[in-house]
Amino acid sequence: MALLKVKHYGPRIVKRTFKKLNAQPKLLQDRAKLNQNILIPFPISNNPNEFLESRLCSCINLRSAVSLLNSLVQFKMGNGIKQIFIWDLSENTIKIRLVIVILGFLLFFGILSIKLIFVASVDSIEASKFLGRTDMFRRDIVDRYGNLLAVNLPVASLYAKPRKVVDSEILAQKLLQVFPELEKRKVLELLNSSKKFVWIKRDISPKQQEDIYNLGIPGLEFEREQKRIYTYGNLLSHVVGYVGRDMEGLAGIEKFFDKMLTTQDEDNYSSNSSLQLSIDVRVQNILAEEIAKTVEKFKAKGAAGIIVDPNNGEIIAMVSNPDFDPHYPGNALGDQLFNMVTQGAYEMGSGMKALTLAIGLDTGIITMNDAYDLSYMKVGKFKLKDYHPVKGWHSIGQIFLQSSNIGVSQIMLEIGKNNLRNYLKKLKLLEKLEIELAERARPLFPPYSRWNDLSLVTMSYGYAISESPAHFIQAMMPLVNGGVMYPLTLLKRKENAPLVGEKIFKETTSKHMRQLMRLVVQEGTGKKAEVKGYYVGGKTGTAEKVIGGKYYKDKRLSSFFGIMPATNPKYIIYVIFDEPHGIKETYNFASAGWTTAPTVGAVLERIAVLYGMNKLEEDDEDVQELMNIDYIIDGRT
Repeated sequence: MALLKVKHYGPRIVKRTFKKLNAQPKLLQDRAKLNQNILIPFPISNNPNEFLESRLCSCINLRSAVSLLNSLVQFKMGNGIKQIFIWDLSENTIKIRLVIVILGFLLFFGILSIKLIFVASVDSIEASKFLGRTDMFRRDIVDRYGNLLAVNLPVASLYAKPRKVVDSEILAQKLLQVFPELEKRKVLELLNSSKKFVWIKRDISPKQQEDIYNLGIPGLEFEREQKRIYTYGNLLSHVVGYVGRDMEGLAGIEKFFDKMLTTQDEDNYSSNSSLQLSIDVRVQNILAEEIAKTVEKFKAKGAAGIIVDPNNGEIIAMVSNPDFDPHYPGNALGDQLFNMVTQGAYEMGSGMKALTLAIGLDTGIITMNDAYDLSYMKVGKFKLKDYHPVKGWHSIGQIFLQSSNIGVSQIMLEIGKNNLRNYLKKLKLLEKLEIELAERARPLFPPYSRWNDLSLVTMSYGYAISESPAHFIQAMMPLVNGGVMYPLTLLKRKENAPLVGEKIFKETTSKHMRQLMRLVVQEGTGKKAEVKGYYVGGKTGTAEKVIGGKYYKDKRLSSFFGIMPATNPKYIIYVIFDEPHGIKETYNFASAGWTTAPTVGAVLERIAVLYGMNKLEEDDEDVQELMNIDYIIDGRT
C-alpha cells in the first residue's frame, strides 16, 4: 500500500521540482552519492531528470523511496516552507501541516492555561490576606476545677467579591435585611470597591448564614474561621487576656503562654490538654461583684483586688475595675485595658506599717514589749502627724492598732536603711513583678544613695515607695504563713510537686504579726471586715494621691489587707480603691475603714460559705494563742 502511495504521489513531486533541480546539478549529484539506502547501484547522470527517474524506478522497497523523499526535502530547504502554504496533497506536506496545526493549538492552550493558573494564584494570594485561618490550633484555658474559660469555636464570616457583584444597590438592601446594624453607605463602598475581597460581616450566626444562602446572589461567599470564645466575658478579661484575628495572644495569659497554647508538640503536651489556672471562677465572681458594688457606692474611679493562697502562692482571684469585653478589646478605653493589680504602682499608705514592724521584730531591734512616745516627732524641718493623735508612751500593739505614723517612724530609724534594703530585696519589692502575665509593673522608689532619715520615715508608713497590689500581697505572704515567701502564680500547682519557697521571717515574727492584725479587726480601724467565727485579721491603708508632684488630701487610695482565719490563714486578700468619695452613710468619710474593710469582710464571708469552712470556737487552742497578746500600758488601749 505504501509503495502505491509513493507511485501515486512521487511523479507529482518530481515534476514540480524538476525545474528547480536543473539549476543545481552538482549539488544533486553530491547528495545522491551520500544516499546509502539504495539497494541497486547505478551511475550518476548529469541530467537531473534522468537521475530522478532512474532513482524512483530503482527503488525496490519503501525505505528507499522514503529516503529519496527526505533527500528532496533536505535539498529544497530554502523553498520547503513556502510549499507548506501551497496547495499540495503530498503525504509529507500534509504531515507537516498537521504538526504545525497541533503545535499551534498546544501553544495557544498552553498560554491560556498559564494565564489561568497565574490569575488563580493571584486570587489565592489576595484571599490569604483577607480570609481567616481555619486550621489554627489553640488550647483551651480552664480554671482550677476545670471550668472552661477560653475555647476555640468554628464560625462563619461573610465576604464579597466586588467583581462578581451584578447590582450592588439591590445586594446592599438585601444584606441590610439580614444585618440591620450595618450602614448602607459603607456596604455600598465595599461592594463597589476595586478590591478582590471585602469583608461584609465577621462571625455571623448560623441563622444569618442560612439567610444569606437563601438569597442566592452571586459575589457573596463564606469563610470558615476560628473564634476565641471567653465563656465568662468581662469577668476574667485582665487574667485570661485576649487574642487577635490571627489567633495570636495579645494580652494576659493568652500572650504569656502563646507558644504553649498554639503548639501541637505531642512529646510535651497531649493534643487535648488544657492550660489550667489557679483561678476559682466562683471566687473571682464574688470578688468582682463586691468590688463593683463599692465602686458604684462611693463613686470610685477604679479598684483592684487579689486573693491568694498563702501556703503555696496560688492566685485564687484577680480583679481590676473597670474591665472590658475580651471579644472586642478594640472598643475598650485605656483605663479598661489597664490591669491595676499588676501594672499599677501605688503608695500603699498605712499598709506598709505591717512590713515595718515585721522587719523590726525579725531583726530583734524591737520586741512586742517595747514602747514609744507618740507625743511629738520631727525629722529635719518635717513634723510628723498622726491621723488619731495621742500623747505619751504606747506599746507596739497600740502603735499598730492606732496606725501611728510617729511610732513606726521611730522604729524605722532604728532599723536603718541597710536592714530595710536587705528585707525589701528579699521580699522582691525592688524588682519587676514576676508573674505569668505580660502586663507587669516595676516598683518606684528613690535610689539607695538618696535614702536619708526623711525618706526612711516616709517609707515606714507607705510613702516614697510605690508598688503594685500584686507586689504588696506577695511581700505580705511570709508575714502571716510562718515566714516563707512563695512566688505568685496563676497556674494550679501539680499535686505532689515539690513546693519551693524562701524563708524570710522567723515563725515567731509571723505569729506576732497575725496577732497584731487580728487586733486591728477586733478593736481598730478594720472592725467592718469582721466575719463572725472566722477570726479575720488585717490592716487598713489610706494614702493621699500625688499628682504632678503634689499631694491632694481629697484624692486618696483606700486599701485593706486581710487574712482568714488569723489563726492559720487559708486565704489572704488585698483590695484597693482609687479616689472613693465619702457619702452620708459614712459621714462623708472615704478612708479604708469605711470603704475597703467592709468590702473585704463581705468577700471573706461569701468565701467561707462557698468552701464550707468551719467556724472556730473561742476555746480552741489556736484561738487562745492568737488572742494571747498583751498590749495595754497603764490601762490605756
